[in-house]
Amino acid sequence: MTTSVADRYASLIEIPLVPEPIRLEGVTATGAPVTHLPIHGVVYDATTGAAVAGAAIVVAEEERGVLSDSLGIFQLDSVATGPQLLIASQFGYEKQAVMVNLHSGFQGRLELALAPQPILLDGVTAVVDNIETMDRRLRFRRRAGAGLSRAYDQERLLRSGAGTALDFLNRETMVRTAPCPPGEPAANCVIRRGRLVNPAVYVNEIPAFGGLDDLAFYANTDVYLLEVLSGGSEVRVYTYAFMERMARRPMALIPLSLWPRIWPRR
Repeated sequence: MTTSVADRYASLIEIPLVPEPIRLEGVTATGAPVTHLPIHGVVYDATTGAAVAGAAIVVAEEERGVLSDSLGIFQLDSVATGPQLLIASQFGYEKQAVMVNLHSGFQGRLELALAPQPILLDGVTAVVDNIETMDRRLRFRRRAGAGLSRAYDQERLLRSGAGTALDFLNRETMVRTAPCPPGEPAANCVIRRGRLVNPAVYVNEIPAFGGLDDLAFYANTDVYLLEVLSGGSEVRVYTYAFMERMARRPMALIPLSLWPRIWPRR
């Protein structure tokens, strides 16, 4: 007689197995410690209550930050727990510093009220207009120049976490620095088209006689804009302090074609 596979397994016995509970006496179960948390909140005008857009909120210890959106809302991701100093600033307002103690139970929403600067008699609206005027002038000059140019705005700078403007240049841009050859006044040069070049460097429209080395003295969170021109043969940095002055009275920019006469490229 032929026995099929179905016949052979038709009378299988089912044996249920009951799992034995784990003995937990004396065992303490803990989760992973919380080391980083997000921070979110809103920035508003202390006088009018209106949202303050484009405000820079910086975590001082971590040298990074974000900008508030059009509703004044901001969020900082993955901030280390413990005491953290936050600094909020915007053109036309006094800076505000607040200490926040981050812990596992922290779920608060920060409200940062910025007081308008009394010395700006034309009002905050005029300040914003003047900053936009300077931004347009800088964009127009970059487009008018020859060669490849790139600009890195405050949002890109804040999110990078770079310590100084020189660190940002190395980490976040197309420029690669290397030690200058003997005889050059600066220690840092850039590699351009396979050779070392000592670039022309300007800080707030003024030639930096120390070249790239001078950028190590400017905290990245203090920089409003960084421009890289002609593939790295020129680098320009504009600080918040400079733009604050421009918020009162915008200045005319010198055309790119005149710069080599003032500070010859190497």
